[in-house]
Amino acid sequence: MDTPGFKTILCPVDFGELSAHALRHANLLAGCGNAKVIAIYANWFEAPAYFTAGRVDELQKQFREALGDAERSLKAFVHSTLGGSGDKVETRVVEALPADGILGLAASTGADLIIMGTHGRTGFNRWMLGSVTERILRESPVPLLTVRAAPRGDVRRILSPIDGTEASRNAFRLAAGLGACFNAEITAVYVHEGGSAKSVPDLCHWIPAEARQRCHIRELVRHGDPAEEIVALASEEAFDLLVIGAPHRRFFEGLVLGTTTLRAVRHAPCPVLTVSGPGEVR
Repeated sequence: MDTPGFKTILCPVDFGELSAHALRHANLLAGCGNAKVIAIYANWFEAPAYFTAGRVDELQKQFREALGDAERSLKAFVHSTLGGSGDKVETRVVEALPADGILGLAASTGADLIIMGTHGRTGFNRWMLGSVTERILRESPVPLLTVRAAPRGDVRRILSPIDGTEASRNAFRLAAGLGACFNAEITAVYVHEGGSAKSVPDLCHWIPAEARQRCHIRELVRHGDPAEEIVALASEEAFDLLVIGAPHRRFFEGLVLGTTTLRAVRHAPCPVLTVSGPGEVR
């Protein structure tokens, strides 16, 4: 992988400040592969069961008019956020629940990256990120970048935790591609947990030699709880991006993410790009 080769980046928008941050990140990363950016606004109308047919028809008409206003507002929001670069951004307004609309449009457009603004949550072991973000994290077959602030500039320093899983390999390969694109330094960190005696993965076999030559890779080993060590390292050094594998595991009828990934997404001070392994999302 020489560069990530993004072709289509999907950016959900709710007209808030976090949406503007996500659009700016999308505009930045679109340069790697000359990707198309699609801004999406999704909303859904469902009348209460006790409404009369006439009342439902009236509200549906109002909702359709509101979607038309949303299309105009979405275009204006994109241009006010990105200026002239906004001319290249496609806009889509879809009638769907937000998570359904995002996942559906990602599938129909062949998007290979989703970028969302998200708030963190207090409490290091708290689970919820927000229902939409959490569902996209669980179900998206393509990488998801979550951001809380505008980009500080080009990506110069990337942190990529490694643990030998396929998801970790995919994440590191993507980190290497981004490193080559931005001429960035990549810090690969392996965390020994407890009395684990596992050997550190051999990164030389994970990415092509030409990609490795185009970016600087620094390897670190730390000891302790993986999530705590990853977040601590991200806090100690001024990383522009954390790229982490997102292994999915089945739990009854649904899919769950590993706790390390969730805690890193929730608490890392920098944007977090989660990458799943092939065949792990079904």
